[in-house]
Amino acid sequence: MVGLVVASHGRLADELVATAEQIVGKLPAVATCNIEPGTSVEDLRTKMRQAVTGVDQGEGVIVMADLFGGTPCKESLMLCSERCQSGKLEVLAGVNLPMLLKANSLRSEEMPLSEMASQLASYGQRNITCASALLREAQQRQPAVPRT
Repeated sequence: MVGLVVASHGRLADELVATAEQIVGKLPAVATCNIEPGTSVEDLRTKMRQAVTGVDQGEGVIVMADLFGGTPCKESLMLCSERCQSGKLEVLAGVNLPMLLKANSLRSEEMPLSEMASQLASYGQRNITCASALLREAQQRQPAVPRT
C-alpha cells in the first residue's frame, strides 16, 4: 500500500485527515506533519522523515503539501531529492479533501507511484468548482414559472 503524508502549516493536515476519516473511516498508512510557528528547520526535517518512514510499506509514499513553495512543500522536495531516484517518493502541492479521499481509494489499484501522483493532481484540480456559477446556470436553463 502506498503511504500518504499530509504536510501543512498550522493544524490543517490533522484536520484534513480527521475530516476524511469522518467520511470514509480510518485511513491506514497515513501520517500528518503540522508545521507550527517557530518550528525549526531541523525539527521539521526530522518530523518529515519520521512521517515518511512511518508510512512507507515498500510501495512508496506520496506527500501532499498545503502550498506550493511553502515550507512543508520545500522540505518534502528536499526529501524527494534524496529518495526520488528510487521512484519511491512523490510530492504534490495544493492538497484538498477530494484529493485526499481519492488518494485513499487509488491505493488499492496497481499503478506506478508517479502516475498515481499525476492522477491525484488532476483530480484535485477538477474538484475546484465555482458552485454558485453552476447554480446560476441551472436556474437560467429552467423556464420561468408564471405567477398567478
